[in-house]
Amino acid sequence: MALPGKDTLYIEAEDEITAVIEKVVSSKSKIVAVVLPKHATVFQSQVNLKLLKKAAVSAKKNLVLITSDSSILAIAGVAGVHVAKTPTSKPVIPVAAALATTDTISLDEFTGTAPAESATKPAHDDDAIELDNTDGVADPENTIDEKKKKKLLNIPDFSSFRMRLTLGIFALVTLMILWFIGFVVLPKATITVTTDVSTNSVDTTITAKVGAVELDVANNIIPATKVQIEKIDSVTVLATGEKNVGTKATGSMTLTNCINDGEKKIIPAGTTFSSGSNSFLTAEAVTLKAAYFNDGACLSADFPILGAQGTVDVVAASAGESFNLSARAYNSSISGIQAYGSDMTGGTSQIIKVVSAEDVEKATQELSGTSKNQAVTELQKQLRDGSKRPIGETVSTGKANVVASPAIGAETKETKVTMTVTYGLLGVVESDLSQILDNQIKKNLKDQPINIRDNGLGAITFGLSGAPNDADTVLTLQTVATIGPDINPEQIKKDSAGKKRGDIEKRVESIEGVRSVSVEYSPFWVSTTPKNAEKITVVFVEENDN
Repeated sequence: MALPGKDTLYIEAEDEITAVIEKVVSSKSKIVAVVLPKHATVFQSQVNLKLLKKAAVSAKKNLVLITSDSSILAIAGVAGVHVAKTPTSKPVIPVAAALATTDTISLDEFTGTAPAESATKPAHDDDAIELDNTDGVADPENTIDEKKKKKLLNIPDFSSFRMRLTLGIFALVTLMILWFIGFVVLPKATITVTTDVSTNSVDTTITAKVGAVELDVANNIIPATKVQIEKIDSVTVLATGEKNVGTKATGSMTLTNCINDGEKKIIPAGTTFSSGSNSFLTAEAVTLKAAYFNDGACLSADFPILGAQGTVDVVAASAGESFNLSARAYNSSISGIQAYGSDMTGGTSQIIKVVSAEDVEKATQELSGTSKNQAVTELQKQLRDGSKRPIGETVSTGKANVVASPAIGAETKETKVTMTVTYGLLGVVESDLSQILDNQIKKNLKDQPINIRDNGLGAITFGLSGAPNDADTVLTLQTVATIGPDINPEQIKKDSAGKKRGDIEKRVESIEGVRSVSVEYSPFWVSTTPKNAEKITVVFVEENDN
C-alpha cells in the first residue's frame, strides 16, 4: 500500500537526535520534510545526521532537511542528506566540504557492519527527490552511488512559474493599454472646409455717451468712460524785458476850454497830454468854466478872467531824460481842450531787466504739447486696465494754466514758467462695439443668412463729428467686414462623428457656399472618424469669391 503524501515536521532547538529520529520514523508519509530551527545544535554533528539518515532509509522514508545554515549544509553534503532552503524549493544533496572534526563514528560502530562507501564521498547537485508522494522508497545505495542513478525525481519550481505568470499578465495589460491609447485616445480627425467669402464696408455714426449704463444698439448709442490726467511742465527762461526805473519829469499844464456847448468842464486827474512820443498826465482834477466864443471864434484864452482857463500840475508817463521838454503846446486826449505846457524837468533814466509778456509767451509755446504723448499713453493704459478700448481720436486738451515766477514786470535775470494742462480720453467696451458692427452688417445685407467671419472690429477707424465733451461725443465709424456662408462648425462635428470619410465630404459639400471638403486622420494608422465629436477639428479655408 502506498504511503500518504508529504509530511512536514518542525524541530525545536532543544530536541535530541533520538526524538527527531522517532518523529521521522513515526511519520505516515513517504516524504518527510524536517524544518530546522536556527542554531539547531543537534544537527551540527555529522554522527547525528548519519544516524538520522540511516533510520529514515530503514523506515523507507525520503528525508529532506529544510535549512539555509551553511554549517549544516556542509555536514549534510558529507552525510548524503537532501537539503532545501524552503519547503517549496528543489531538494539537493550539497557538495561535501572537507570537515575537520573529532565528532565521528563509523557505520560499523552503529550497525556492526562496515560502510558500503566512504561517508565523505561528495554528493552531486542533480541528486534530487520530489517532495510529492510517489510509490516506492529511494534505495540508499542508489542515493550514494551517483554513477548508477540516471534520473532523479524533480520538484516543480513554483517561483519560476509565478514569474512567468506575472510577466504574462503584465504584457497583456500593457498591450490593452497601448491599444486603448492608440485607437481611442490618440485618434483625431481634421475636416478642412474651403468656403466662399466676401467683404462688406461698414460706415456708420455712433454716439459715445459718458454715464450711459446700457448699450442702445438700435440708436448706436454706446456707453463711454472718460478718464483724465493732469500734467505739469515747467521751463526757465531769461528775462529780456527792460524797464526804466529813473525819475519822471514834472511841470505844469495850462488848459483852455474851447468846447462850445455853454457848459463848464471837469478835467479829471490822469488826463493825458502828449507831444510826439512823450506823454504827461494831470496830477489832479481841474474845473474849467464854459468856453467864451465870439462870431464862432474861441476867445477863452484871451480873457482868462472869465474862468474858462486853468493850470494843473502834470507828471511824465515814464521816467527818462527824454521827457525833459521845453515849454510848448500839447495835444489833449479830450477834444476841444487846449493845453500848453511849461518846461518839463527832473526826468532821469535807470534801465533794469524785467520779465516781459513776450518772455512768458515764448515759454508757453515751448511747453505746449510737451507731455501730451505721455499723457495719452497713460490714459490708454488706464482704459485698457479697466477692460475698455481707447478711442484715440477723442483726446481732449484742457485750457493751460500758465504761471511765471517771478511774474511779468518783476526785476530779475530769469523766470520759471509753469504750465498745468488736463488731458482727457474716451474708452468703450469692445463687445459693445462688436454688437453695433454685427447689427450694421446685418442691416447692410438686409438680414440675409450669413456667417460673419470678421466684423472688422480690429480695423475700425474713427472720426470726430464734433469736439469731444463731458457728455455726448459723436463719432464716425468705418471698417471692412468679412462674411461667408452660414456654417455651424459644432454641428459639422456632431454630424461627422463616427461617419465614413466619403459621407462626411458629401454632406458638408452640399452646404451652400462650400467649395470643397477634405478629411484627414491622425496618427497615421487611424483610418476612421472618431465617435467623440470633441476629437474632431473643423478648419475653414476662405477664398474670396471675386
